[in-house]
Amino acid sequence: MMYILMLLSVLLQFTPDNSNIIFYDDFSSGNINDWDQRCLPGSWSSSFGFVYGNTSNVCSALIPPGNIQREDCSITISGVAVHVLGMVSRLDSDDIGIYAYVSPDHDVARIRRVSNGVTSTIYNSLYAPFPGGVWYKLTLTCEGNSLQLHIEVPSTGDSWELSATDPFPQIGQFGLAMGNESNAYWDWISVSSGAVPADSTMISWMYTDDTELGNGNMAFESGEQTDLFLQLSNQESTPLTNVFAILQSLSPEIVVSDNYDDFGNIPVGGLSWGTGGYDLIAPASTQEDQAYPMKLTIFADGGYMNTVEFSIPVGCGIDCDVESGTDQWSWNEAETGWLDNWHISSTRNHTTSGTQSFKCGDTGSGDYDNHLFSALTSPLLNVPTGGDISFWTWIDAQIPLNSRTGNFAFDGGLLQYGRCGTWINLEPSGGYPYQIIPSSTGPFEEDTGIFSGQSGWLFWTLTIPDSLAGPGQLRFVFGSDDAGTREGLYVDDIHVQGSVGIEEPGYEEDFTTFFQHTLTHSVKI
Repeated sequence: MMYILMLLSVLLQFTPDNSNIIFYDDFSSGNINDWDQRCLPGSWSSSFGFVYGNTSNVCSALIPPGNIQREDCSITISGVAVHVLGMVSRLDSDDIGIYAYVSPDHDVARIRRVSNGVTSTIYNSLYAPFPGGVWYKLTLTCEGNSLQLHIEVPSTGDSWELSATDPFPQIGQFGLAMGNESNAYWDWISVSSGAVPADSTMISWMYTDDTELGNGNMAFESGEQTDLFLQLSNQESTPLTNVFAILQSLSPEIVVSDNYDDFGNIPVGGLSWGTGGYDLIAPASTQEDQAYPMKLTIFADGGYMNTVEFSIPVGCGIDCDVESGTDQWSWNEAETGWLDNWHISSTRNHTTSGTQSFKCGDTGSGDYDNHLFSALTSPLLNVPTGGDISFWTWIDAQIPLNSRTGNFAFDGGLLQYGRCGTWINLEPSGGYPYQIIPSSTGPFEEDTGIFSGQSGWLFWTLTIPDSLAGPGQLRFVFGSDDAGTREGLYVDDIHVQGSVGIEEPGYEEDFTTFFQHTLTHSVKI
C-alpha cells in the first residue's frame, strides 16, 4: 500500500486530461517572478517544482500571470499547509472576491468573502477532523451564485463537500492563497472554464457480489458488505497502460474498506475489468432505497489522471404506486431532437383507493404529441437474483386501421433496463403485442416489439436473469411517428422484488425475457 500511496502522490503532480483547461502550472520552471502577489503581504518562492509560502496575515494570495479573469470556473490545487491552504476566485482590482480554504489545525473548511484583501463574511463552514501534514487536493467550482468546494486527501481516500451561495458573483482573477501560515507548499494549479463535472461515462458496466458477506442475492443492502466490480472503457486516441483506480465514498453512509484496483492495459476502444474489485460496507444504520455518491480517480502511465462520479444504491427492489415517493423518478426526451410527454396524471389510476399514475400523453384531455421519444426513468435500484418486474398498463396508441396488415403499430411503448448508460430492451417471450410498422418516421426501428393498440389495465410480469442482478434502472419508453395520435400510455403499480404474485384479477401472462443490447451509448476515458 505504501508504494501505491507514493505513486499516487507523484501522479497528482500532473494535470487532468481536460480540453476545458484555461490555465495550468506545475511550477517546474522554478520561476514565479511574473506572478502577482495580492491581498495582504506574504513571502512566496518557487524551486524544484513547488511553490512555497508563509505569512502572518489572514489572507495572502498569488495570482497567475496574464490577467486571466473569469466568473464561472473550476480551480483545482494540490498542496500541504498547517493552518490555511486555499485559493481565491473572482478577485477584482480592489481585492474583493471569494476565498475558499481548509484549516487542518482548526478542523474547519470555509467559503467566505475577502474584502480589500481581508477576510470578511463567512458564507459557509464545515467542521471535520481534517488531517495535518498531508497532501490536499482542493477544487472550487464557481457557477453563477453557486460555490462548491470539494476537499480530498488522496493518501487516505477521505473527501468532503462544502457548498455556499455567492451573493455578488463577478468577473475576477484566481490563484493560490494562505493565511497565518508558516510553511505551505503547492505542486500544481489547474483552472478549467465553467463548471466541469466529473465524467461518468468511462465506467461501461458494473456489478456487485454479496455472496460472502451478505444474503447472497447480489443486492447491496444495509448491514452488508459487498464487492463492487467495475469495467472501464477507453475511447481515447492512445492506449492507456498500467491503469489503476482509487475509489472514494462521498457520503459517510458508505464505507470503502478496500479502495484500490488494477485494470491493466486498455487499448483504444477497449474494455477492461478490475482484477479484484472494491469492498464496500453499508452499516446497519444506512438508509435503504437511497443512492449514495462515489468518486473514482483513475491513473495511467504518462501522468494520466481522470475522475468519475457515480452512485451506488442501497436496498432491494422498488415499489411505486405513483401515489407518493415519486420524487426520484424522472422523465425527459430519450434523445436530443425528440419530444417528451411523460408526467404524473390523475386521469386514470389502477391502485386501489389511489388517484394517480404515470402517463405519456397530453396533460389535459387531448392526445399525445407527434415525434415523441419519451423516457420515464426509475431511481437507481438493486435488482436481486431471481428478481421479477411487474406493472400495469392502460394504452391507447395509433395502429393501422386495416387489421389485415398484421399486428403493426405506428406508435407505442416498451420497457428497458439500464446500467452505466447502456439500455437493454426487456421483451416478453413470444414478442410484444405489436411491432413497429415498416418505414416508420418514429424513433423505433422497423419490427421493434411494443405495447400499442387499445386496451384497459393489463398486468405484466417479467423475470430478470441473474446476469443483470445488482445496481441498475428501469425506464418506460414511448415513441410516436409524425402523423396521427391517440390518448397515450399509462403505467401504474410498478414492483421489482424477489418474486411476484398476482395481486388482483386481471390479464396475466407468464413471460421469460429476451434481451437485445443497444450499442448507441458513448463511453470514453
